Amino acid sequence: MHSGGAYRETSNGRIPGPMLTLLTDPESIYVDRIHDVVVLRQGGAEAAAHERVYEELVAALAERAPSLRLHPHVWEHDDPTDHAAIFEYLRALLPRIRRQFQERELVIHLSPGTAAMHTVWALMAATGFIEPPFTAVQSFRAGERRGRPAVVPLGLEVGTFFRRWQATRPVATEEGERAVWDPRQFRSTRLRDLYDEARRVARLKVPVLLLGERGTGKTTLASWIRLRSPFRKEKQDQAWPAVPCGQYTSETMRAELFGYVKGAFTGANREHEGLLARANGDTLFLDEIGDISRELQRLLIKVLEEGSYQPLGSTDVLRTDLRLLTATNLPRDALRKQLDPDFLDRIRSFTLTVPPLREIQDELVWLWPVVLEAAARRSGAPTRYARLAEPQHAQIVRALRADPLPGNVRDLFRVAYRFLAARADDDAPLPIKDAVDYALQALDGGAPDLAEASSRNLARAFADRVALAPDLLEDGPLDPERLIADFKRWFAQQVPGLSERTGRPESELTRMNERTLRNWRRKEDAGVPE
Repeated sequence: MHSGGAYRETSNGRIPGPMLTLLTDPESIYVDRIHDVVVLRQGGAEAAAHERVYEELVAALAERAPSLRLHPHVWEHDDPTDHAAIFEYLRALLPRIRRQFQERELVIHLSPGTAAMHTVWALMAATGFIEPPFTAVQSFRAGERRGRPAVVPLGLEVGTFFRRWQATRPVATEEGERAVWDPRQFRSTRLRDLYDEARRVARLKVPVLLLGERGTGKTTLASWIRLRSPFRKEKQDQAWPAVPCGQYTSETMRAELFGYVKGAFTGANREHEGLLARANGDTLFLDEIGDISRELQRLLIKVLEEGSYQPLGSTDVLRTDLRLLTATNLPRDALRKQLDPDFLDRIRSFTLTVPPLREIQDELVWLWPVVLEAAARRSGAPTRYARLAEPQHAQIVRALRADPLPGNVRDLFRVAYRFLAARADDDAPLPIKDAVDYALQALDGGAPDLAEASSRNLARAFADRVALAPDLLEDGPLDPERLIADFKRWFAQQVPGLSERTGRPESELTRMNERTLRNWRRKEDAGVPE
């Protein structure tokens, strides 16, 4: 953030401030190397004063470096020493800046601003909140250098959790939901609370059961828990012990977990160390736990209670000291039918539920561009096709919010791959607008009815008794009449089913007469446009 003016008044006259030092001082290594400058300035009660400072900077740069392009952003806050407010502002802004300047190195200038700003910038640079490539630098005015260069890089080598987490993943698990979930960018209370709970339990050697629909990020959360725990061998970070239970028969899964000796079965030509041995002192992750056989459940109970097991074909009893994580997309009732009660009790000492995307729609703002970039990397599409201007980005996010997204992140990838296919078609690439429409057809219901989605969002605000958010206006003026008509039709369609489930006639369930309900069920009579 820039403050303090383009120049500093001294007894020796005016000398350039830190911003001009970085950009125009002959001794700065960045002279003529920087072409775009993002200027962050304070608004709030002192907006007028900071506007004058900004105008002074613009005038000075126009004289000294006229080719520079300035990109101003205003932080609407009164207190430049509020660490939390600075952090929240930057946490939301930095992903947008990275999208704007994809694949270009960011030079983070830490000299301008207050001590609080310096601290937040330095910590964000050191702990992985700024997506690379970037360089954090500090500048020194002439007369203050004491033999130092005009601009020096800051080497903030902090072995942070986030950097290690980004590099680690379990072996043999699906890639679809991995690598896109980024706790640094979480916006919803539910996700932040979920990862807070995960952090608390991470240090305890108790089994954790992760519940959630397919594609919600359960594998990523398992990796996150392991990395925060003492039950981790660093040498196994790139391939730690994990089993997708649904991909194995009972026999092959037992061999994979428990290991076997040579001659234990046909084809066992050598001794094989199982994942229980590899997980000794580490964490074992069993994905799709609902697919595990009853026999294996009983054998794993012994592992959990006694830490002992026998490889296939061996009479030796081996020991393992591991931490167990399990995951499933089955509802709780279905899981109870699939698993033995004794086994289920032992694997759910702590249960965490990962919410579906439709319940945390605030995350789509940052998640969609991350998925689009990941889809380009995985598909081999040129990365330039993963760049969207803000209007198209906003259009896709609104459409995603309007869809139930039963596949969660996997639905986002389907939209992304379809968009990339439309843009990367060498023979007949679609224009951006048409490519967006084409991409949204990947959703199960096709491109969603945004007017209907607006009606649902209005209903949600009413049900929660919250103030109407400005983003409700993004799809046009609000239409409460449509909401009322939608509710009438929905209500009238629900009554027969309620009557069947309760065994009571419809006349006892509502004060609306049969004719009214019949009219409400008809879309045209309910006043809902075709």
